[in-house]
Amino acid sequence: MKTTPRIISALAIAGALVTTVAQAAETGPYIRLENGVNSISGADLRLQSTTVTVLKRLGYDAKDSQKLKFKEGYIFGGAVGYRFGESFSTEIELDHAENKVDTIGGYSVQNSAVGDFLGQSSVTFKQTNLLVSGIYSPKLSETVTLNLGVGLGAQFSSANLTEGSQTSTVGGVAYTLSGKSKSDAAFLAQLKTGVSIALAKNFTFDAGYKLRFVGSTDVYEATLRSTPLSGSERFTVDSHLNHVFSAGFTYSF
Repeated sequence: MKTTPRIISALAIAGALVTTVAQAAETGPYIRLENGVNSISGADLRLQSTTVTVLKRLGYDAKDSQKLKFKEGYIFGGAVGYRFGESFSTEIELDHAENKVDTIGGYSVQNSAVGDFLGQSSVTFKQTNLLVSGIYSPKLSETVTLNLGVGLGAQFSSANLTEGSQTSTVGGVAYTLSGKSKSDAAFLAQLKTGVSIALAKNFTFDAGYKLRFVGSTDVYEATLRSTPLSGSERFTVDSHLNHVFSAGFTYSF
C-alpha cells in the first residue's frame, strides 16, 4: 500500500516540526526574581599596625586579624538571561544582601575593641553582587530541570561603622580616631546548583544553592592622631565565603 509510506513521511515531517517548535520555545530571553537567606563564613577583620598599637595602649584585646562572625541575613534580587536551546543559557545576575555582625574577635560588637572604641553596638555589612553566569540545565523529567552554573563578577560592599571623630585618653595621652565608612569592590566567583519546576508553559518555580568566593574589601578609612603615634588606617574584611539559599520564579518570553 502506498498510504503507509505517506503516513510515515507525514509523521516524520510532523515530528520534525514539533521538535523545531519545542526547541524554539526553549530558546529566548527570560527574567527571574528571587529572595532567600545569605550567610557568611571564614571572614576576618584586618586592622593595620598603628590601630592595633593604639587599641592595645588603651587596654583593648586587639589583634591585627580578628575573626568575624555574622548573623544570617536576607538576600533579594534577580537575573535576566537568554536560553540557547534546551540546556544552555547565560545571564546577568544582580542581588543585594545584608548581614549583621555577631561577634568581632570573639566579643559582641559593643564589647569588642573596635565597637567599644567607636561607641558602636551593632554593625551591618551590606553587599551588592553583580555576576555574569553560564548555566547548564539538563532535564530530569518533563517538568523538572537541574541547573548547574558558574559565574564571575564583583561584590560592592560597605559597613555602617561610626563616622566622625572619637577620642580616648590613657596616661594623659589623647588618641583620636577620625574616620568614615567606605564602599569598595571585590572579586566575586560563584558556583550554583538548583532545580526548576515548570508551573506553566513559560513559568517555573526555582530553588537552589549558591557558593560565592569573595575577595578582600576595605570598609573603613581612618586617621589616627596622638603624640606618639599617627597614621592613615584601613579596616578590611578579608576574603570569605557567602552561602546563598534562594527561591523564586522565572518567566520565559
